[in-house]
Amino acid sequence: MQTPLAATSGVDWSEVHAVRLLGLALGALILLWAIRRMFGGRK
Repeated sequence: MQTPLAATSGVDWSEVHAVRLLGLALGALILLWAIRRMFGGRK
C-alpha cells in the first residue's frame, strides 16, 4: 500500500518552511524600510 499522504506531507512541510522564510525576509525588509522613512531616510 502506498501512502501519498506521507509523500505530500514532506513537500508541504518544505513549502511551509520556504514560505515562512520568504515571509520573514519580506517582513524584515519592510520593517527596515519603514524605520528608515520614520527617521528621515538619508543620513
